[in-house]
Amino acid sequence: MQRASKVVEEMEAVGVKPNVRTYTTLVRGWARTSLPEKALRCFEEMKLAGLKPDKAAYHCLMTSLLSRATVAEEYIYSGILGVCKEMVEHDLTVDMRTAVHWSKCLRKIERSGGKLTEALQKTFPPDWSSREIPQINSDQISGNSLSDDNDTDVSDYSEDEKDDVEGEFDSL
Repeated sequence: MQRASKVVEEMEAVGVKPNVRTYTTLVRGWARTSLPEKALRCFEEMKLAGLKPDKAAYHCLMTSLLSRATVAEEYIYSGILGVCKEMVEHDLTVDMRTAVHWSKCLRKIERSGGKLTEALQKTFPPDWSSREIPQINSDQISGNSLSDDNDTDVSDYSEDEKDDVEGEFDSL
């Protein structure tokens, strides 16, 4: 990830501004290296640069925060609340598979519910029921797998864009 960050610095030095996909790739990379605090910092840098995070950026960051949140550190707790608030403000909801995955991660933090659960469920699909988690079989998961906790949600991208986002991290 240090090499990837250096590439972005070099881009900026020659006048090439990072875009949302560049930042999302960095967020995903920091998440994959189990450094959600750096993923959160990168996400904030994206917004400070005047860029509007897309659904994939939010998905990547939230999955990173939730999957590493077995210890309720303040930056993770406030990060989750902040990202939830932004997602609600931008009217972003996740698909049912993501809601199930995030709910399972959340149970490691809040076993019986709480502020995080309440905030996170506002990003879930309208038909979400917190009392009953739907069973998802492997056929439903194929094509948009959540087996890698930090994969980018690229369902809104064209096939060429999906290949670009998924390959950007590996090419750095």
